[in-house]
Amino acid sequence: MIAIALITLLIFLVLGVPVCFAIGLSGLLAIMFGSEIPAFMAVQQAIRGMNSFSLMAGPLFILAGEIMGAANLSTRILDFCRACVAQIRGGMGMVSVLANMIFAGISGSGAATMSAISTLTVPELNKEGYDRGFIASMIAGSGALAPIIPPSTNMIVYASLTGFSVGRLFIGGLMPGILIGFCLMVMCYWYATKYNVDQGSGRFSLGSVWRAFLKSFFALITPVIILAGVVTGFFTATESSIVACVYALICGFFIYRTLKLKDMLGVFKRASSSSAMLMMIMGISNIYSYIFARENVTPMVEKFLLSITHNPAVLVFIIIVMMLIIGCFMETLAATAVVLPTVYPIVMHLGVDPLLFGVLFSISTVVGALTPPVGLYLFLSMNIAGATFRQAISYTVPVVLIILTVMLLMWFFPPIVTFVPNLLMGA
Repeated sequence: MIAIALITLLIFLVLGVPVCFAIGLSGLLAIMFGSEIPAFMAVQQAIRGMNSFSLMAGPLFILAGEIMGAANLSTRILDFCRACVAQIRGGMGMVSVLANMIFAGISGSGAATMSAISTLTVPELNKEGYDRGFIASMIAGSGALAPIIPPSTNMIVYASLTGFSVGRLFIGGLMPGILIGFCLMVMCYWYATKYNVDQGSGRFSLGSVWRAFLKSFFALITPVIILAGVVTGFFTATESSIVACVYALICGFFIYRTLKLKDMLGVFKRASSSSAMLMMIMGISNIYSYIFARENVTPMVEKFLLSITHNPAVLVFIIIVMMLIIGCFMETLAATAVVLPTVYPIVMHLGVDPLLFGVLFSISTVVGALTPPVGLYLFLSMNIAGATFRQAISYTVPVVLIILTVMLLMWFFPPIVTFVPNLLMGA
């Protein structure tokens, strides 16, 4: 079954079949022609892959982000960010990054975050003189923070596949996400200084920050409500996604009164489209998990990897590099669903911290979304910024290097990941 599955998957990918369908069709063919298992098992495994309580949080956080976007709360978040950093050299670029970081704490989806924030900032970035390629790279890089800063769809998928605490993963991704965001803001300052653009506008005023904070208060505290509820145990991560949706509706309809009933059709349509993609990938990828389990792939992979090294650090490095390569050719969530069930038992057997590995693994899948030929975030940002591939890729390379550098820091200094979760939720 394994040979049929992998060969047909490669053929489908070369032919340009969408990844999700390529995985499903190759898995079905492997079951039909490589075993005596009834073909309906493929359907059964696909349904089982979607039948997860923790996985419900993904679509609901996406819905919360769409509600916030439709209610124009992204505009209030941008106004607050302008009041904080627009006066600095490269300030408008920093505003874009900071606003994406805050909105990432609401939606958990990179595509939703980029659509809500970056479409509003691109005209201002153009006006300040930024190159379209640089704008595209900043949009892609700051949009990629959504799967790192909680609530993260990638971490929800990780937790649903491994059974690890999604709450600890959320908190573990907080400091790395902030660190990457800070580095991107430094990159904006460097670019503005080198090319003499975006001198900064006006003077910093605590009064302006305070007024902008009050106007956007209810939008800004959304991530705080989500994290506080999970950390205190008041509700689970899945329940927090429901709270986020209800709170977003209250903000849109009753507090700011910027959301209308007629807007909800578009909200549900966009959220359903993104959620359907997530659930379809998780369901169909479970066919491969079933095939790997039937063929005892995990012991074979473990034997192969341990023949190379017994050093946990080297083994994790090999797995992360493998995910970086796979992410260039396969959608990130699909790659996670196919690879993670095989490698997770191996790293746990060697005593690797599951929290550290989980955050590293989740970030490694993000890099794939920034690199061609798949590069979902890269190509979406190019479309938003109106940049060509050649313009965008030259500035995207430093963004990828920033993320990889932070990953190295995480491995050599684990408290970047573990300190806050251990402090708030116990060791």
